[in-house]
Amino acid sequence: MKKEEKYDYDTFVQELAQIHVPNDQLAAARMESVRRYRKENRKRLQIWKGMALTCALLMIFVGTIRFSPAFASVVSNIPGLAPLVQMITYDKGVADILDHHYYEELGQTQTKNDLSFTLQGVIADETGMILPYKISSPMDLSDSVTEKIELRLNGEAVHAQVDFHRYREEKVFQIEDNLIVTFFDPINYENAQFELYIQFADEKQTEFTFPFALKKGIAKAKIYELNEKMSFEGQNITVKSVSISPIRTGVTIALDPNNEEKIVDFDDIRILDEKGEEWSAIDRGTVATGSVDEGTTYYMQSNYFREPKKLTLSIGKVLIVRKEQDYIDVDFNQNKVVSKPSIPGLQVKVEKPMVTLNIPTSSYIKGFNGNATDANDYDVDAESEDINSNNDYLTEQIEILNLNGVANPVRLSFITDELYLEGTQKVDIPLK
Repeated sequence: MKKEEKYDYDTFVQELAQIHVPNDQLAAARMESVRRYRKENRKRLQIWKGMALTCALLMIFVGTIRFSPAFASVVSNIPGLAPLVQMITYDKGVADILDHHYYEELGQTQTKNDLSFTLQGVIADETGMILPYKISSPMDLSDSVTEKIELRLNGEAVHAQVDFHRYREEKVFQIEDNLIVTFFDPINYENAQFELYIQFADEKQTEFTFPFALKKGIAKAKIYELNEKMSFEGQNITVKSVSISPIRTGVTIALDPNNEEKIVDFDDIRILDEKGEEWSAIDRGTVATGSVDEGTTYYMQSNYFREPKKLTLSIGKVLIVRKEQDYIDVDFNQNKVVSKPSIPGLQVKVEKPMVTLNIPTSSYIKGFNGNATDANDYDVDAESEDINSNNDYLTEQIEILNLNGVANPVRLSFITDELYLEGTQKVDIPLK
């Protein structure tokens, strides 16, 4: 009886070994399952975000309109205010801008190739502009992207960053949002003639040009010189100045070139009023301009139209760069890892166009951050998703890349533990 069982088992193993395994089809199926998993997660996240935003807007409307009749009047009289009202949920300075009528209505609409674009208005100051807009079409706009977008001054493109709306998960036929323009260099508003140029990446390369000029004067920035030195665990910085404009507050910080550690960001910059209440705050990922030598300006929310008796600048959570390797290099032509961090237990598997990462629990690496570049330093489109976790590894993550025209090797960057210098420093801003 035992011999028969053994014979059956051996025969079964031999038959299994002869079966052809369609590896390419399995890889494709796995990629498809990852994409579906990611899509379902996005749908659930979008629903919760929508519910949270709706609640926040209701609270803003009820509270602000109840306690500010002037703001209620503005809300009722300005057409297409929805994009700015959405901004109020995370930037209370916008409510002051509307309350003080520092908003110019433009109301320009153009329609081409079944696409209608309305430039609703403009808020401008020395740091940039907010341009509320509306797009509508009988076609789905959820994946609409721009090929080119420029703000032009007297016929020349302004050196600026322009933030446009991004991909939306659900089908949508009308979008109301804001173009956020941040100037990298000061501009001259005297006799200024502007043009907003947008070219969409559709089949017909639909383009719009909106000329406009400002009727109202530009509010002059309030600039406070500090030149205050601060130290965090022996790493020194100089807070050179604070400038307050209607749209943004800028804090200019210079780093000491003799610092042993490389400071890369400031995750907690706040301005507090005389009551200790937060008057303005910075968000991670906020635009910064300038240079290491002259100082970098970190932009925050603004409360330009308020008149506090006292303001205090608080800086903490100074982020420094990690010295360990925070990337891997992968050659997809050979399906091999060229370089990776020397972390015991870190496992990387390459199956074109996927990279599977298993991360030990004790590692400083937390997963891919979505940034990838090829050998020519060009960006590579990448999507990542956590698949599962167990007792041995913190997570298994798969990165899927678009390898069309990509030069190997490809570098994929990681999210890592953040290293902060201890301490919080404060300095009073001289208002007079």
